[in-house]
Amino acid sequence: MKSTTFSLLAISLLSAANAKNTQTQPYEQAIQKLTNQQVTVQSVKDTPLKDIKEVVIKNGPTNQIIYMSENGEYLLEGKLMDMKNRTNLTEQTENTLRHDLMEDFLKTHGSIDFLPANMTDHITVFTDIDCGYCRKIHQEIEGYNALGIGVSYLFFPRAGLNTSSHQKAINVWCATDQQKAMTLAKNGEELPPMMCPNPIESQYNLGIGAGVHKVGTPAVVFANGTMIPGYLPPQAMKQRIEQVKDHQKKSK
Repeated sequence: MKSTTFSLLAISLLSAANAKNTQTQPYEQAIQKLTNQQVTVQSVKDTPLKDIKEVVIKNGPTNQIIYMSENGEYLLEGKLMDMKNRTNLTEQTENTLRHDLMEDFLKTHGSIDFLPANMTDHITVFTDIDCGYCRKIHQEIEGYNALGIGVSYLFFPRAGLNTSSHQKAINVWCATDQQKAMTLAKNGEELPPMMCPNPIESQYNLGIGAGVHKVGTPAVVFANGTMIPGYLPPQAMKQRIEQVKDHQKKSK
């Protein structure tokens, strides 16, 4: 029975892989012909435009969204807008890709969390110890928590890996009390150099994949994958969260 079950599973997986190849391969070949570049197509989906497909390309650690005609003769880059509903369809796909990327990451990797007892909303913040507005967000962490907003921190050392900013992030992560160490570091205190197994490089690479390098830190990611750059005071952050929720409901 186990052998039969395994065989059925193998056939199912092979069929799924073949179906994906059949769907994506023509677009990979067409893009290569148009651009002289080897690419990997992640997905191909319909759009509201007749004969135009949304194509997601794996571009290093990031994803790129383009639009192509079904015959592979035309390629469009840019934002696809639904004028009637005032919706950025490209941004919706970007948010979905970011949400899935981060959800998969956080299933197996940790974050440094400041969560209220009665949490109604949650944001993930890509942060850097030396970033002024990152420090300003943390100075108001109690205000966010008081409004039911939980904050999870991931590190994105702006200077890159193997820099002093990277080491400061490691110092916080390796501390016995990470929350306390985060607060001390954000207040400008020097923590003792430490080293331990840590996910800072993985968090940094996740930030690249999520597009943090395009907007800088702090980069705030909402539950649906929407990302905004910069600092907002607690009440303004709460209002922005509600706006994102309302927009998401209207888009369904």
